[in-house]
Amino acid sequence: MSYKVLSLKYRPQSFSDLSGQDHITRTLVNAFKRDRVSQAYMLTGPRGVGKTTTARVIAKALNCSNVKDAVPCNSCETCKEIIDGRNLDVLEIDGASNRGIEEIRNLREQIKYAPMNAQYKIFIIDEVHMLTNQAFNALLRTLEEPPAHGKFILATTDIHKVPSTIISRCQRFDFNRINENVISKHLSKIAEIEKITIDVESLQAISIKADGSMRDALSILDQVIAFSDTSIVYSKVSEIIGIIPHEIFFNYSNAINQKDYPVIFEVLNDIRSSSFQLDDLLEGLDTHFRNFILALTPKGETLINLNEKHKNEYISESKNWNINDILRIVNELAILRYVIKNSRQPLISFELLTLKLMEMDSSIMISDLISDSPKNNTKKVEKHEDKPLAVKKSDSKKNKIKIEPSVNDDLQLKKDKQVSEINDANENSDTSKDKLEKNIEDKINATNDLQINLDEIILIWSEFVSSINSQRPSIGSTLDNAKPTKIDQNTLTITVSGLPEFSVDNLNHNKEFIENSLNEKLDHTVKMHFNWDSNISNETIVSSKPPETIQDSTKADEVIEKIIEEFDGEILR
Repeated sequence: MSYKVLSLKYRPQSFSDLSGQDHITRTLVNAFKRDRVSQAYMLTGPRGVGKTTTARVIAKALNCSNVKDAVPCNSCETCKEIIDGRNLDVLEIDGASNRGIEEIRNLREQIKYAPMNAQYKIFIIDEVHMLTNQAFNALLRTLEEPPAHGKFILATTDIHKVPSTIISRCQRFDFNRINENVISKHLSKIAEIEKITIDVESLQAISIKADGSMRDALSILDQVIAFSDTSIVYSKVSEIIGIIPHEIFFNYSNAINQKDYPVIFEVLNDIRSSSFQLDDLLEGLDTHFRNFILALTPKGETLINLNEKHKNEYISESKNWNINDILRIVNELAILRYVIKNSRQPLISFELLTLKLMEMDSSIMISDLISDSPKNNTKKVEKHEDKPLAVKKSDSKKNKIKIEPSVNDDLQLKKDKQVSEINDANENSDTSKDKLEKNIEDKINATNDLQINLDEIILIWSEFVSSINSQRPSIGSTLDNAKPTKIDQNTLTITVSGLPEFSVDNLNHNKEFIENSLNEKLDHTVKMHFNWDSNISNETIVSSKPPETIQDSTKADEVIEKIIEEFDGEILR
């Protein structure tokens, strides 16, 4: 008798044999018990999780002559024919090689005829997403209303490529990736039946390598048995399936954490001289740093799917790490995956990234930076709090000296600084309070002299308006009819005359721009207040146009102004 591979030899023959898909098996068993069988099923999920196997079990459950509670007997002639793939009423079609409209037309013709020996004629279409659009369209009507004796079971690994019109006509089941623990238990049972001794670490390594696929796990086990014979140990497993040793990852991460260049160069040399695939290496590093994060997270170690020895090693080594540093490293590794796709020498890119990680500084939280600020900040606060004591006097006219809150912020800071300097200079001296207060008053008076006066503004006003005209003509035309009339505590009053009142709204709308432009010319900070001279404006308007025209013009100007404000426009002259 010819050898049968493990994936076929131990293929599930009933719903109870399916591993890791309890939500699907329970639904199907209950449906069969209650005679609520659908006309079409859509089975979707990753490779090797049991989609085609489930389709065959459904076919046996529907056609078995001795079925009981949705459990086929697997001993009648119909079950044996389905298991061997020679039953004429159960047709398995590969969607990849039979994807055209002609094949679907033949299928539609076949389903019209009653089954020969079974109760139902069943069509299993594997990799159904490979069908053409024309083939899907030809299948639609038959799929929605097949004959009473016809059933469809469609399987795919890429549900997104299947038209929604097809999916809506089927009862959909989503298969999950099989858990690594479930795979390990199943492999252990098979090894026991095959009289193979295998350690737990090897079972875990094979389960991780299978990536949720039971078929891949059985294929790897088959390969390992051929290499190791009846006794399987982890060293042989890692050699045959190319598992990167944990020591490589720990040496790599420790060298980066400790900035140990000799060790990191040794690790890089080992990686280069070995046959490790870079994709496997990066995937292993992702898992490695993920385990560190889990170890640093409360109760996260329960998600580390390793034996106790390696789990404790991660818990112990994680104490030397800052979780923010790990997250930055993982982010850099993710970026590298995109870089190496277009790189002719991906290994060099990995080595350069490693050197970059060696130079990476440790992460510092913003709160820590704030708490580590210079201590003289406290002294400055104390000096500021003591300042009023140096100025205060109960029965003196110097007590009337005060800084108004409306004064420009820059001027206020200068005064505070000067008062603080006087306070510091005289803190330990024997100078009298009267002399100290006089010095303060003189300093404040000198500071007040720094304020800009109205005459200086009037001298540069024409030049200032011309510069505004070159940048924003709509604003400049309004400022042509305006002039500075008053300055009080760095607040400049601009009076607009000869124009309607809404022209002031235009200036207020662009107030920030006008202030910044004027302050640049003055090298001084002033605030602006725009005022409208109603008398001059009305006289000008009345003398220029009849009353009817005035009203119409005002309304037109208001509309134009609203348009300018809404769309931030300008009047070009």
